[in-house]
Amino acid sequence: MNKVKKVNKKLLSKVDKVLTNKWVGFPILILLLYLVFEFTFALGAYPQEWIASGIDKLCTYLDEVLPSGWLTSLCVDGVVQGVGAVLSFVPNIIILFFCLSIMEDTGYMARASMLMDTIMHRLGLHGRSFIPMLMGFGCNVPAIMAARDIDNVKDRTLTMLMIPFMSCSARIPVYMLFVSAFFPNHKALVMISMYAIGVMLSILFAVVMKKTPWFKKDNFDDVHILPELHAISWRETLRHIWERVWDYLQKIGTVIIWASIVIWALTYFPTRSLDLEHSYLAMIGHWVEPIMKPLGFDWKMSVCLLTGLPAKEAIVSTMGILYHGDAAFGAFTPLTAFTFMLFVLLYFPCIATIATLHREAGRVWAWFTVVHSLLLAWCMSFLVYQIGSLLG
Repeated sequence: MNKVKKVNKKLLSKVDKVLTNKWVGFPILILLLYLVFEFTFALGAYPQEWIASGIDKLCTYLDEVLPSGWLTSLCVDGVVQGVGAVLSFVPNIIILFFCLSIMEDTGYMARASMLMDTIMHRLGLHGRSFIPMLMGFGCNVPAIMAARDIDNVKDRTLTMLMIPFMSCSARIPVYMLFVSAFFPNHKALVMISMYAIGVMLSILFAVVMKKTPWFKKDNFDDVHILPELHAISWRETLRHIWERVWDYLQKIGTVIIWASIVIWALTYFPTRSLDLEHSYLAMIGHWVEPIMKPLGFDWKMSVCLLTGLPAKEAIVSTMGILYHGDAAFGAFTPLTAFTFMLFVLLYFPCIATIATLHREAGRVWAWFTVVHSLLLAWCMSFLVYQIGSLLG
């Protein structure tokens, strides 16, 4: 038994050296993430189609059995279509969280954190910042709260400001919708690009902020404490999956339902029909459209982004209402789809994130995040769309 343990320790030690190697570690990390997204799309496509088909059949059935009128329209065109658009991505969410939980529970994520820790030190950033940033891929709110563990006030505040760049789980349905529709042959690569852009911009943002008087600091802490690699605890993995999926379902049952009802009301009135061009929603959209037109967005796309302010999943539910039955997603092209995803990645974090920033870092930094995220999202999307249009 002791010999077996010694052999296992030697083997794990060798694996550790490979996973944390500065030359081999990063290609392994990128390959694993690619496989995770590829697996998520390939396996999740089947239940996603079944749920989407079931939602369509339910809408058809309700239209047939319920009397025509505003209440039926609210139920079918508002709640069922809006919630159904988000609900269809639950299988993909489960698969993605399953893969990420395995990577986390085996201790691999700690190795990935160590690789990033080395880079962040070379860039003059705090080594401990990467742990809250990693948590930000799940949800920005607990990630910002986790930054409390960083003792230095400047480093703690800067870490909190970096976290909204991370692609939280609320953005995943938006990415999956557009990646599946416009990049069917490169789904995993496009998904990875969204995560990579967020991480790279967060680091660039931090490097710039480090040059300012508010965050300039020369001494850093080294953090290289690694837990041992170990076998998967299926109970813990399933518990992590359930917690994350339950949070997602709770958001569908609260924020998404109310957002769908509000969007339906804005599309139904004042004409008392789904005459989008003469609805209150169109009025709002046309007012915002001139600002967003240089990015390739029409009024419908602009409205979808507005509804994402309380929760990014609401973008998908809004699209379910506005683009129902339109397989081409209106005026979307692969270029506008990528630009749209980029804007979703960078603009105004959800209200809960801003409220948490306000509480943890102060009002000034909360408002700073609102302003700089909107400006950065617009400028980056403008560059991508205009350059892409020239090259296309």
